[in-house]
Amino acid sequence: MKKISLFISAILMATTIFTSCEDEILPIDNGQTDNYDVYRFSKSLSYNSTNPNEQSAFCARSQQTVAASSGDADICAGWQNQYGYFLCSPNASLLKDCYDANGKNYSNPNRTKIKSLGSADIEDYSDVNSLENLYVSSENIDGKSSLGNGVNQLSVGQVIAFETGDGCKGVAQVSNHSKVSKTITITGYVAVPKNSAK
Repeated sequence: MKKISLFISAILMATTIFTSCEDEILPIDNGQTDNYDVYRFSKSLSYNSTNPNEQSAFCARSQQTVAASSGDADICAGWQNQYGYFLCSPNASLLKDCYDANGKNYSNPNRTKIKSLGSADIEDYSDVNSLENLYVSSENIDGKSSLGNGVNQLSVGQVIAFETGDGCKGVAQVSNHSKVSKTITITGYVAVPKNSAK
């Protein structure tokens, strides 16, 4: 009987150890609540003013690059002589004007609120509570409502806050940009609603 008790104790101990280890190796996505999952991302957006199908936009829900013309586009990247590097809502007039100037029809009704946070530390927004409580008001490109929502004259290190039409909230820092390769690299965190669907 003593041997059986020891055997059962050994099984219970092994189960406890296994469960503890299992908890430790679960994927970490920088936080969860009943409403949101938080993910870290780093993506290079390749802007080409002659091709709205280039991978120049970011989809917050999947943390992937997509075409500016895609129904999944949330943040679009661009560059223009007068306004410099910019990140904007897919429905921004400036983006449409850039494509139109090259004879390319562009239309995307997706609307994302974007606001500059200046040189904020994105690590301050790495937890789910910070992002869930993040309030994003709309900022207009160059301060002009006629150009649409977004931030222009971006510099490396600058941070934006965003909130998509389907409720994703996040921050993105410009970690690199290049007029030669026509890319803007953004790194940040995004809270995705668990019931998020476009």
